[in-house]
Amino acid sequence: MAKAKSNTRSGKRPYVICHMVTTIDGKILGNRWGKIPGQKDGANLFEKTAESLNIPYWLVGTTTMKEFQGRPMRLPRSREKIARVDHLARPKAKSLAIGADREGVLRFQKDETEGDHVVLLVTEQVSDDYLAHLQQAGVSYLFCGKRDLDLALALRKIAQAFGLQKLQLHGGGTFNGAMLRAGLVDEISHITIPIADGGGSAITSFFDIPKSEQPPKKAAATLKLISHKLLPGGVIWARYKVIGRP
Repeated sequence: MAKAKSNTRSGKRPYVICHMVTTIDGKILGNRWGKIPGQKDGANLFEKTAESLNIPYWLVGTTTMKEFQGRPMRLPRSREKIARVDHLARPKAKSLAIGADREGVLRFQKDETEGDHVVLLVTEQVSDDYLAHLQQAGVSYLFCGKRDLDLALALRKIAQAFGLQKLQLHGGGTFNGAMLRAGLVDEISHITIPIADGGGSAITSFFDIPKSEQPPKKAAATLKLISHKLLPGGVIWARYKVIGRP
């Protein structure tokens, strides 16, 4: 185990590509889609296209990361007070599964998922019980704020701790939206399938805001098309550079 370096105030962050598969109306819940024309299924389409980006580091929000965690469990009591310092269980890991966990709700019982080392972005409000559990499981964690996650700080810490230069962002919609509004998305890789969801605001979209917040007065970003490709079955893969915020 190693401690991460602390000089992250002015450090560089990785280049972030938000890669997602959505319907034509921007919905991302694949269990609603049924058969995708010309494709095996949504998960296979996502994995194949994401793999071709050749970036073995991916970042998701808490809700999405729950899909990869272990079984639900009650945390054992920690016998000691644990210092709020970054914990790098595998600083030389070659692939990373990075998840936001502001409140300490995820329950990983091992240090990897699908071969990728687990790194959690936490705040100082998480309990000693939780930190002891993560250390026991071999999971790395980085402190990125007192009560709320400072996303810019989180990216700088990830880059410095693990030496990565690029990162894939895979949602969900609220986390994608927060990253985009913070100016931390450099490129959008959008796979559009020929299906209309029609679920409206009740169904998670590509970029969302929390239902408790008022929509911003202006759009989050202006994009420039840098490539597009037609895939089997009428699936469209378009990549955009984020060139500015209104």
